[in-house]
Amino acid sequence: MKPRQWVFTFLLTSIALPAQATTLEEAIAASMGHAPEIEAARADADAADARIREARGQGLPSATLSGSIGYGRLDPQGYFGLPAANVTPHAAQFTIEQPLFMGGRVSAGIAQAKAGSEAALAGENMTRSQIVVATVQAYGDVLTTRRMVTLYEQMAQQMEEIQRQARLRYKAGESPSTDVAQAAARLAEAQAALEAARGVAVSANARFTNLTGLVPRDLQPLPANPPLPGSLDEALDIARGNNPTLAQAEAALEAARAAARGARAERLPAVAAFAEGSTIRDQFFPDYRADGATVGVRARWQLFSGGRVSAKISETDSTVKAADARVRAARAAVDEQTISTFQGVRSAMLVETAAGQQALAAAQARDSVRHEVRVGMKPQLDLLDAEREATAAAVSEARAQGDRIVAAYRLLALIGR
Repeated sequence: MKPRQWVFTFLLTSIALPAQATTLEEAIAASMGHAPEIEAARADADAADARIREARGQGLPSATLSGSIGYGRLDPQGYFGLPAANVTPHAAQFTIEQPLFMGGRVSAGIAQAKAGSEAALAGENMTRSQIVVATVQAYGDVLTTRRMVTLYEQMAQQMEEIQRQARLRYKAGESPSTDVAQAAARLAEAQAALEAARGVAVSANARFTNLTGLVPRDLQPLPANPPLPGSLDEALDIARGNNPTLAQAEAALEAARAAARGARAERLPAVAAFAEGSTIRDQFFPDYRADGATVGVRARWQLFSGGRVSAKISETDSTVKAADARVRAARAAVDEQTISTFQGVRSAMLVETAAGQQALAAAQARDSVRHEVRVGMKPQLDLLDAEREATAAAVSEARAQGDRIVAAYRLLALIGR
């Protein structure tokens, strides 16, 4: 690695940040408190809860105080013998009103706001699940890329030694120049793979830090899978009841139905009880004084709206149909994704086992070939191939371990756990 690259990597991994995660659980906990996406989703949920209180307020009493004051000159033109005079007219009115009948507008508004709150909560849960999966992916990527760097470093060292031995044998006339060229080619291949792995490792570290706010030092090995459903039927049942995307779609349907009820309520009258008190000074002639108090019931019924209400009803009915179709589509998608992801977990576990067996066998074969080449039973090319295959198998094993844990957490996110 070039000096500048070493400096960059050192700075990236040694910059002082609040804390460092050592286990996957700690990394997930850190991301829950660090991710701005979760903070934004939580704020959206709080705003949705506030809209419920706002909707309930439409059915509660309201109190209004209004007033005015001015300055001018009033000339009654000799009416009642009153002379012209400078006046300061002012008035004040205080009104209390309690809705008695709103035709279902208030209940529909509350239902719509509650559905919006449920949708926002589902969105927050979905965001949390996405951050968890991303954190698990980043955690696994850090471990995998570090393992890759170590393996490619070891392979490069082995290739350097093989090249040195090939040169010595060539100078001694024991082997052709082809062996030297082949060793040089494989060394260059190993060095290229090493530099690529180092670059990917820097990106993985940056991703981990972005998600958790922590420096990825001393990360513990990947744990076993978290508790998962024991069967596909169980996974499907849980997903249908807890999947955040499906919950959002169902909440949107409830909100659309409530909006449709609210639109139909516009055709009905609104009735409210009220009490008013007022005071007026200097309003019509100098020194004019009047105070009043009224208690009663007022109603408003819009008999003709130019088609506005009927158009709104048609709009909300169409919205209900669209929301219902989205729920059906979401249910089908959740079933499909659950089946695929559940099988993906099983496949990832089998692949991890197979990759481990392959890595072990490839390492044993490499050791055997190394001995056979040393005693002249096999050509050097066989050792070059064995070194490459052993390294590739070990890299595949590291990747399989990361894929296995990510698949498990994706299933948990899908079923809403």
